[in-house]
Amino acid sequence: MRSPWHEAPRRRAGWFALIAAVVTAHALLLVRLAASVIGWDGAAEPRRIEVSLVKELAPAAPPLVATALQPPVDRPAARPARAGRAARPHRNAAQAASSPAEAASASAQETPRTGAEEGVRLGAGLAAIEIQTADPGQQEVEAAEAAAAAASAASAAAARASGASSTPNAVAGPPRPALDWPPSTRLTYTLTGMYRNGPLYGSSVVEWRREGTHYQVQFDIHVSPFFDQRMFSDGRIADDGLRPQHYDEVRKFPLADPRVRKIEFGDDDVTLGNGTRVARLAQTQDPASQFVQFVWMFATHPQWLQSGNVVEIALALPNNLRRWQYDVGALESLQLPFGAIDAVHLTPRTTGPRRSNEYPFEIWTAPTLQYLPVRIHVQLDEQNYADLALDSRPLQAAPDAPPSPAAGKSP
Repeated sequence: MRSPWHEAPRRRAGWFALIAAVVTAHALLLVRLAASVIGWDGAAEPRRIEVSLVKELAPAAPPLVATALQPPVDRPAARPARAGRAARPHRNAAQAASSPAEAASASAQETPRTGAEEGVRLGAGLAAIEIQTADPGQQEVEAAEAAAAAASAASAAAARASGASSTPNAVAGPPRPALDWPPSTRLTYTLTGMYRNGPLYGSSVVEWRREGTHYQVQFDIHVSPFFDQRMFSDGRIADDGLRPQHYDEVRKFPLADPRVRKIEFGDDDVTLGNGTRVARLAQTQDPASQFVQFVWMFATHPQWLQSGNVVEIALALPNNLRRWQYDVGALESLQLPFGAIDAVHLTPRTTGPRRSNEYPFEIWTAPTLQYLPVRIHVQLDEQNYADLALDSRPLQAAPDAPPSPAAGKSP
């Protein structure tokens, strides 16, 4: 057999090209392996918080919230608010401040409150509504009695808060957030839908993990056999909710390389996935943390869930950062595999044509399950959609449980 080096010049060039291609392929494989092992592909990923989920979350009515919401509507989708006193247009704080007590409440509306303070304020507001329906001759007397009762309750709540804050901690540990946030939680969903004139089937898992004021949210979606997607948010808990610091999103398709997009959050700016740096808006969230930010919003301001209200959230997506508005719908009764759950339907307002890779989420938040999202709907276009419905009760860590012994290890 003759050596290839003694072949014609054209054949020798072909051999050289083949050898160069093999060497290049091996080099690229080694670089990719090194990047995944020692982090050559960018900043080191945040250490994953390890948790132990030990109990199911049973539905429980939050204090005073049930009286602030409309009766549940037994249907899977929202309709316009029903006629009646509960469906009257919502008044803003300036219009509602017709008395000194209401004006003081309105001026403090944007200040985060404790659960006791919020309950006292909401109770006083409900009392004021009842006073407006009373006989004119009794309004002044009842108003004075309600104001006195509210002031007494507020004083008692302030005294309890002062006593609690002055009590030294029995055990030193990581700082506690101002709000009593839910413990680490896992939610599992069944995914159904339509795509390209065919049915979609899959599953999804949302995990909320916290360790002191450090939080992580991971949102995994599996759609067989089309793709897998992971959304991961890492940051800290602040007085105004979640403060994301890092977000990454990975999409995997069959026979294709994964698509990775990242968002980095500074104190005053945000670097989007396309490299653009923009100013950070107040309470800016990412695609994963937004669901838990809604928990904070409604746990501290349950009156925002009145049908007809509009709530707003600043959202950083890989290609843009802007404020989104959601219309608050009626309280609906959802039939889930583990029983009926009452939830409030939030519908995003969309203006103008939808931007590339921008799919607004409709969310059903359940007050009796710590305001967690029990259903999520994504409308891809007029015919195609994906719907995620909670398929079992959420699993949670024990309240104030210490970190797992494996928490200090890297994944």
